[in-house]
Amino acid sequence: MKNECSIVRDLLPLYAENMVSMETAAYVKEHLERCESCKKEYEQIQRSPVIPQTGGAAPLQTLSRKLKIKRIQTAALTAVFVIALMVSAFAMLSAPVFLPYSEELVTVEPYGDTEILLTFDEGITDFYCIIHDDPDDSSVCRCDIEAWTTLWDKWFAKGNEALSTTVAAPDKPMLLSYVPNDGSENICLAKYDPDAQIPIETIGKATGIITLPRLALGYYLILASAALAVVAAVWFFTKNKPNARIWVERIGLYPAAYIVSHCIVSGINWATHSMSRDLSLIVFLSVLLYSGFLLAHNIWYLRKEIRESNGG
Repeated sequence: MKNECSIVRDLLPLYAENMVSMETAAYVKEHLERCESCKKEYEQIQRSPVIPQTGGAAPLQTLSRKLKIKRIQTAALTAVFVIALMVSAFAMLSAPVFLPYSEELVTVEPYGDTEILLTFDEGITDFYCIIHDDPDDSSVCRCDIEAWTTLWDKWFAKGNEALSTTVAAPDKPMLLSYVPNDGSENICLAKYDPDAQIPIETIGKATGIITLPRLALGYYLILASAALAVVAAVWFFTKNKPNARIWVERIGLYPAAYIVSHCIVSGINWATHSMSRDLSLIVFLSVLLYSGFLLAHNIWYLRKEIRESNGG
């Protein structure tokens, strides 16, 4: 009987939690009906409050989960910054290098009865043409021509063929101008006259017109800097609110990412002659950097939590 009581008392905590088989439960129940001492022990167990588990495996599981998240975020951070580095290299190597005018840079000649042929020097790797009415004389139109190369083409591209394109001849006189985009005057390459026997007259003289760069990138940079200053002020006043400060930091990372992206793509220049290209690259790169900054921010706080959970 003494041995039986010892066995039953060892089983009582499991029996109280319904964690024994049906046969064992029937055995314990039968014993409790005829053993007053074990019955009192069982009633004491039922009256005892359930103490939440504060030790054991739970903290280790939490720590293991945080370490796993940290490893995943670190790998993602590495991938994001590798991609950002590649985009930065592309932005710098593919930036247009506009060339000053020379007689060999671009030639203009008739092509059939309704088109004009533009042939560029072999050093040019891309160009852009736009036809528009002369703002001072609607009876005349203009064809503005831009041409450039890139650092990538200068260093790595060899044996390029000369580029050429055709421009539809209008039914009114047209001035074809080369736009150097270096602060100097545009050069009038030729004049097309549909009524002349020789419709194209080569000129090669300054037009007195300077094509100015766009300044919008500078305005966006000022807005990003102002936003960063506002976020910094809010961050200073939330030093006693750690949860709010974390969100303020996360918001402030984007204007910081935009400023860094602007410096990578455009340097310290505010003006650009390739607005759409530069702005697209800045926005795309800023999103990449912002993602990386957020991951780095989360990793930093995770490391802090891990150190605190380890007692230091």
